[in-house]
Parts: sequence; C-alpha cells; structure tokens
Amino acid sequence: MPIIRPLSEVPTARETCIRWADAEWGAVAGFTIADWEEEYARIEAHPTDEVFVALEDGVPAGMVWLLEHEGIDTLQHLTPWLSSLVVDPAHRDRGIAGALIRHIEAYAASGGDQRIYLLTETPAVYFSHGWEVADTAPLGEKSVFVMQKNLTLAASVA
Repeated sequence: MPIIRPLSEVPTARETCIRWADAEWGAVAGFTIADWEEEYARIEAHPTDEVFVALEDGVPAGMVWLLEHEGIDTLQHLTPWLSSLVVDPAHRDRGIAGALIRHIEAYAASGGDQRIYLLTETPAVYFSHGWEVADTAPLGEKSVFVMQKNLTLAASVA
C-alpha cells in the first residue's frame, strides 16, 4: 500500500505532480507549465486546499487535490472537492487511486465536512467507492458529471 503525504512534506515531488497535471489536463485547461506552477503556489498559499502524494518505495506514484472550490461559478456553494486524481502509468492497477480517494474522504471528514464532491467524465470509476451522480455541469465545451459522497453515511458504515 502506498504512503500518502501532503506535498508540503515531500517538496521534491512537486515537479512530478506538475508534469502529471500538465500531461492529464494541460491541453484541456489551456495551461502551460508556468500556469501549473502558479496553480500549485495558489494551493500552497490557500488555508484549506491541499495536494496529497502517494509514494511507493519513496517514489511519487500518484496525487490528488482537495480544494475548497472547483472553479465553476454555479457550483461555488458546494465544498470541498476531490480534484486532479492521477496515478502514474507505471504504478497503475495497484490500488493507488482507491487509496488516494479514501485518504481525501477521511481527510475531509476529519475536518468536519459531511459531503464531498468531484467532477468527472467517467463516473463509473467512482461508483465502486460509494460516490453517486448528483448533476451535470458545463466544463469548457463539454458537460461533466458532478458526483458527491455523503461522508457521514460512509463513516457510520465503516
């Protein structure tokens, strides 16, 4: 099982996380590496946003963000958000994505959040983790699923 740490505790993984974000979403977001650097600086300065890194044998294997807001104006009333889940291709099929999802859920619940949200084009990935589709939202020129998970229900089942 991977070890999951805040990026602030493993600053050497920052460049890897930026490369992952750029590879996964740079073209869609219209971001350059400099834009990702600014986004990571914004997250680091934000009082509740956090990047978590999964490490396997000390090597970055995946990441996930916890954000107060996801950046869609019509969804500003929903908080917090699981965002930017990615697992390095060399580390896939080892349960890292699931570990990162569970980590974010537990982290949000420990802070008193009762519900958590995410945006995705592929909701099936999250169904096995107890997430449900709540709505759809426009993201650029496409529509994505808004998913949610009741953290109090998950805690009472565990």
